[in-house]
Amino acid sequence: MVAWVIFQIVLLASVIFIGVQYFNYFYITLFPNDLFISLILTITLTLFTGLFILAIIHKSARMLMKNEEGILTGRDQILWGVSMTAADTAYYFVNKLFINQMFPSLFYKLFGAKIGKGAAIYTRIWDVELMEIGENTSIGTGCIIGAHAISQGELFRKRIIIGKNCTIGAGTVILPGVTIEDNVIVASNSVIPAKRILKTNSIYAGSPVKRIRDWYGESVWKVEKLE
Repeated sequence: MVAWVIFQIVLLASVIFIGVQYFNYFYITLFPNDLFISLILTITLTLFTGLFILAIIHKSARMLMKNEEGILTGRDQILWGVSMTAADTAYYFVNKLFINQMFPSLFYKLFGAKIGKGAAIYTRIWDVELMEIGENTSIGTGCIIGAHAISQGELFRKRIIIGKNCTIGAGTVILPGVTIEDNVIVASNSVIPAKRILKTNSIYAGSPVKRIRDWYGESVWKVEKLE
């Protein structure tokens, strides 16, 4: 907790310092008669400078880790904490400014996730560097997706892979090591245990998930007449 508070104080001081320098440059040097333009440029560049610095911290901590996956011990746990703190802080800023809602994939790509074209992500993802999401996959709001888990004092991490053309319903929990193959629907509020493999062309639901039936891309919203 103390380390987190110190990190936030140092980060805030750095952002304020950078912002003041940008403002002095724009308002005093380039646009002395236009306060509005100077403020907009200052806020924009300060934000992106902060994100860039946090991305560098995140990447540097990952590069120093001996193992990114498996059971982390000692130094790797500390470096993992640094990388997670950098990513969480960056997410806090972009989410508060609605940037994540407008460009949901850009933030995760910046911090190391592999995301295919047309993917739509409307939830918070932890351990983004261990995430692979295929093309045209949609992830609903309120999901809990993280490639790490702690059990009996051990920190375990394993990559999560979600294939193409998948739909992950709102409130779904996805634990470390899960693989979801192409063309899969997971119903809302489902729980996928660690290391589970969800087979292609299927619909899953439940806690823990169970396969319900085949699915080959047909509509799931067909109206059925009641007798």
